[in-house]
Amino acid sequence: MEKKENILIRLNEAISIIRGKRKEIKTENPIPNKKSVVIPAGRISSPRNNETSYSLDKIKKETDVIKPEFSFEAIPIIRKLYKYNEDVGSILVDLIQLTNTGHKIKFDNSVAPDLVDKMRSHIETRSNDWGSGVSGIHGIINKLIAQIWVGGALSAEIVPSRDFMNVDNIIIIDPETIRFKLNKKDGRYNPYQLLKYFFGFDKQYIKLNTNTYKYYGLIGDTDNPYGVPPFMTALKSLSTQKAMRDNIDHIMNQMGLLGYLEVLAEKPEQQADESDETYKSRLTSFLTDTKNNVLHGFKQGVVAGYEGDHTFTFHSTTKNLNGIPELFNQNENQIANGLKSSSTFLGVSGGGTEQMLSIVFTKMLSQLKNVQLILATFLEELYKLELLMAGYNFKNLKVEFKASTITDDLKIQQGREIKQRVLHNLWVDGIIGQEVYADSMDYQKPDRVVVPPEPNSNTDSSGKKKKEDDKDTSDRKGRDKKKNQPKRKDTETKKR
Repeated sequence: MEKKENILIRLNEAISIIRGKRKEIKTENPIPNKKSVVIPAGRISSPRNNETSYSLDKIKKETDVIKPEFSFEAIPIIRKLYKYNEDVGSILVDLIQLTNTGHKIKFDNSVAPDLVDKMRSHIETRSNDWGSGVSGIHGIINKLIAQIWVGGALSAEIVPSRDFMNVDNIIIIDPETIRFKLNKKDGRYNPYQLLKYFFGFDKQYIKLNTNTYKYYGLIGDTDNPYGVPPFMTALKSLSTQKAMRDNIDHIMNQMGLLGYLEVLAEKPEQQADESDETYKSRLTSFLTDTKNNVLHGFKQGVVAGYEGDHTFTFHSTTKNLNGIPELFNQNENQIANGLKSSSTFLGVSGGGTEQMLSIVFTKMLSQLKNVQLILATFLEELYKLELLMAGYNFKNLKVEFKASTITDDLKIQQGREIKQRVLHNLWVDGIIGQEVYADSMDYQKPDRVVVPPEPNSNTDSSGKKKKEDDKDTSDRKGRDKKKNQPKRKDTETKKR
């Protein structure tokens, strides 16, 4: 009988051969002078495995894996914290709500408006089938935003259908299961997904197709491709917070919220015919009855006892806790800094003036913009692949997120208005061309060629000329009032 190990090895080799022969498709890139891309049929990555804690030393025997500059074990901890810790959960929900403002798909000017509407409608319809347990692309974006802040990177796979007619699904892959290997031929890093078990073999990995799998790190300062989890800097302060809360809980359980009542009663004498065991049992029953009577009396608002036989003393635990709020506020400030936020968003008092809060909010919106750029890059790849497989033709596609708040949108529109006015004057004066004008206003090219009016033409200066004429008329009226007006002699009153 053939050994089990040999059977497993042959089975693994057969699966590798099947994977090597799996169907692929080459899609023509709509951008000129660009190579076509190879798209695999179906999903390559493996479903999420909850037991993905493994050592890099064993994996390095099979492939030269690039080691990260942080511990992967921190990501699952952060993932649990935002579900159980109110500070982390509150900050993450705020970030998701402020970041996912809705987006718009824009195409190049060569695409007809009716075709643009058709392609947008196609994306909206198809996106309802993407993802599991989410409301279309809007729910997927919410998960991707959370993934970026928790894991430090966007990690997702676009799964084409088997017939290459459309995108079948979007798979969100845990960033801590991704490892990169340096390709010495082209100097690029290739992504792999590591598995706990794969057909009996320990710690196997799958090479992912970079045309369908996307990994975009949020923070990093070296050539190392791994994105550093931004919330990781709050773990130490969160650990201190837990110790402080456990200590307070212990005090509350032992002594109550406001303090504890001490009741001293005169001990009954031991009777002559009473044994030690019976006397001890009677003392225990007496204390228990006294305790229950006092507790019942407190509920009724009355406590009764014999003068000289009972002593009631209340010990307060709050009078010596005056510095506790300051300690908790200091810890909350450290947690907020670690979560890349402001303590004001955690409800800590002393947030500052209105101007300071405006600066904090502006800083936060700038942070969200970086996340939106990562999301826009992924969505552009997703939408391009979906539309190309559906048979649509276009040269370029761009995703733009809307402003986070009405105030933010107002500032943007006011800035665009001033910018457009300045550019228009430069164009009229012949300093810049219409192409530069369009590019500066974030358009690819002018919609049509327009000859700028002469700077001193009647059309351009009609408003100015009208103002000058009105001013001349007003000046003439003022001068006429100052002149001595002649009087009619027949209106003079005769002296009598």
